[in-house]
Amino acid sequence: MSGIAGIIHFDGRPVEPGQIEAMTAAMHARGPDGINHWRKGNVALGQCMLRTTPESLEETQPLTNEDHSLALVMDGRVDNYEELRRELLGKGAVLRTRADAELVLRAYEVWGEDCPDRIIGECVFFIWDAREQRMFAARDAAGTRHFYYHQGKGWFAFASEIKGLLTLPIMPRLNESRLLDYLVEEFDRDDQVGTFYRGIDRMPAAHAMSITDQGVETWRYWNPQNLPALCFTSMEECAEAFLAQLRIAVKCRLRSIGPVGAMLSGGMDSSSIVGLISKECRAELTQPLKTFSLIREDRENCLDWRAIKEMLKDDWLDPVIITSELSSDVCRTYFDNIKNLNDPFALSQGFTDSLVFNAAHENGCRVVLDGMAGDLLFYSFDRSLDCILRAKEFSQIPAFFAACRRHGFENGFSRALARKFLRLLTPESLRAVYRKLGDRKKLLGTMLGDAPGDLLNVLHPETARQFLATRYAERQQAVAHAVSETDQSAHTRNFTTGLLSFAHEVNGQIALSMGVEPRSPFSDRRLIEFAIRMPLGAKLCVPWYKHLLRACMAGILPEVVRWRRDIGYHPGWKFYETLISEMAGNVQKTRNSIDFHAVLGRWVDESKLKFVTKECVGSGNLPSGKGGFLLTVLAEWLSSQGPGLTEAP
Repeated sequence: MSGIAGIIHFDGRPVEPGQIEAMTAAMHARGPDGINHWRKGNVALGQCMLRTTPESLEETQPLTNEDHSLALVMDGRVDNYEELRRELLGKGAVLRTRADAELVLRAYEVWGEDCPDRIIGECVFFIWDAREQRMFAARDAAGTRHFYYHQGKGWFAFASEIKGLLTLPIMPRLNESRLLDYLVEEFDRDDQVGTFYRGIDRMPAAHAMSITDQGVETWRYWNPQNLPALCFTSMEECAEAFLAQLRIAVKCRLRSIGPVGAMLSGGMDSSSIVGLISKECRAELTQPLKTFSLIREDRENCLDWRAIKEMLKDDWLDPVIITSELSSDVCRTYFDNIKNLNDPFALSQGFTDSLVFNAAHENGCRVVLDGMAGDLLFYSFDRSLDCILRAKEFSQIPAFFAACRRHGFENGFSRALARKFLRLLTPESLRAVYRKLGDRKKLLGTMLGDAPGDLLNVLHPETARQFLATRYAERQQAVAHAVSETDQSAHTRNFTTGLLSFAHEVNGQIALSMGVEPRSPFSDRRLIEFAIRMPLGAKLCVPWYKHLLRACMAGILPEVVRWRRDIGYHPGWKFYETLISEMAGNVQKTRNSIDFHAVLGRWVDESKLKFVTKECVGSGNLPSGKGGFLLTVLAEWLSSQGPGLTEAP
């Protein structure tokens, strides 16, 4: 991972001395291996280097072609580098190094704006094309890397971090819509473009961008919903094919100049990655695989620990165990980092990831593989029931309930089945009326804040109503324009909405601040396409949740892990309880140092705010303390950004 930045003046003015240097200096944590710049008249580019692959040792960015008509900066890796190299050489391209960045530059030379569809990897890149007088950019299919940009009058700038953009003459103002998304969890992934700053945006995953003096044009270059469906003679054949794709996704992410790490939660996703590396990829690594696991302090009562212990019977693995018995210093350090983050989402949702990445950094590990996106490749129990009913596969219902009982989810699904049957038999026109009535109830305040930690009730009533009215109208408009969905198009939405890219944005912010590059095999574009295209029966949670993955892990995972029944009980909540309990003891101190009313008063009712923080102090547990935790994080982050951000428009 690295950091990138750039400025272009379309009116021909030269970039002012020191501007690009200030942008990269603000992101210096991304560049432990050096920071470089390129400047040519009205264009300047910068890159902060974190070397993680052998090929990166040959790489210097910004990178130009021979006549300097093209200049590139890139954050990330190319994972189909061998295939892409062969294609480019076949097209007559001259490759001066083995660097991934040069593959991207040459791909643009050969295919122009069609090049993103040829590049498979975890990366974003910008290319200044002096011949066309335009900047071209692209973000990878799963959104594992991201950037922020600002379009000024006659100029454009981008950076991997918002703080890089804030070194420029931009007057930051708060985007209230994004703030309310933060407070209402239902909507936090809906907006794929906005940030907490008006005028600073991000590009959705799987999109490309062209920037000229005429403005910014953005388009989606990857949409797998129309790819042909895969057919297999049996589920066993499908499982073998899935495993082949998973092998590719894992192996291409093992390139490293140092020790490689992997998260190991004891669940199917992370265990499959660790097991596959241990069984088939030891020769790819120069050192044993380092594993990082989070468990409760009462480890013998921790279900994950039982599975982790089975995995660690393989003494080639080099484990690091982190328990929820955390020191006050660890919690305080986490809060102290708030001012360095692009938004409060990373702080409110990234605590457990921060513990893993910090441990990786302390163990000299720059690369950590994770199980991100594994849950999106297969269907949950609720989604499986929807699909069974929609496809009228009623013979699957007994097996579905057997799976519910097997995994401890039988409660509530009988009622859910009845509701879904009624919905299936109800005409769409009546279902639309029912949805509008439900939205209306929320707008009237009769259903606000039902969920633990839901902060709708803390908002001023009129603020909540206006926000909900806007968001529900946007959703209704999207439904009205939606075409009749197939399973494949519905599954595609897991990857073409903000669901996955949001998680990568949060994850990446935490990792990069510690000099660690996260790598996500289940976010591999080829594996995502395979999962979307495979038969419905391979996705359902019958007879087991993630049955296909379990099937292809025969001989790779210990049987106890492979057929683990308990799911959904990751001990991460225990770590947040520790953090909230520690925070609860400092709430009064925080309230003395921050004027909550001055910071949040435009949106939050003061009397309700006091009640939420009192609940937090009194309980110190996750359900009761979550609201106070979220508000405290928000108040601290807004305060750290300076008074200009929250000034009334």
